[in-house]
Amino acid sequence: MTFSLTPFLLAGQLGFVFFLSRRIAVQSHRLDLHHAITLFLLWVAAYGVLTSVLGARGFYIRDDLMPYLPGLWLQVITVAVCILPVLLFHDVRAGLAKLVDDTPLHWLAYFHTLRISALGTAYKTSTGEFPLYFELLVGIPDLLFGLSALWVGHQLRKDQLSLRTFLIWNIVGALVIVPAAPLLLQMGMPGPLYVFTDLPDARAVFTYPMSIAPMIVVPLFVLFNLGVALQLWVRMRAPSHKRA
Repeated sequence: MTFSLTPFLLAGQLGFVFFLSRRIAVQSHRLDLHHAITLFLLWVAAYGVLTSVLGARGFYIRDDLMPYLPGLWLQVITVAVCILPVLLFHDVRAGLAKLVDDTPLHWLAYFHTLRISALGTAYKTSTGEFPLYFELLVGIPDLLFGLSALWVGHQLRKDQLSLRTFLIWNIVGALVIVPAAPLLLQMGMPGPLYVFTDLPDARAVFTYPMSIAPMIVVPLFVLFNLGVALQLWVRMRAPSHKRA
């Protein structure tokens, strides 16, 4: 097993949300919302453990799975697992909305500097451990978005970036990954859409511990982008914002 930053990225993502939730709970005395967010994070962490175990056992690169186009739908399971509690439980929705509303916007931008860790896949590409086509089409754009978070966070901190621009930036962060990444992953895996056949192919992406990235870390970045964008849109439509 080779060294990978992906387990630390997952811990950083969940830890950041927990920290924000705890901070807001102390400030607003809404421990009920913090408890809901904590349970939600434990749910996501448990799923992360499950996906890690499956990845370590080689489930995602099994030959008998390849005909079913796993690159197109495996991450959909992650999205469903994360969104279902949000749809079902009011306190989780309210807690996440309050988290976005009460957190300094530049913190929400700086969170995406974690995506600079895509430098790791650039290195693996240079050593022949990661598919070149996927690095060029997904890895490098993701890295550039992570770098842009430094500038966006700085501008927000100086109050020189509008909510609308920050909303659009978050949508761009999601579009860097979706819908291109799942399709490109499948095009590098044996099956009907197998186009990028040079080794290493996209099975390297689903090989543990790298598998943690496509199965939970990257979907969480996308969901964070979309969640922030949605709450910014709600804020911009609020009567108080329009009057301002």
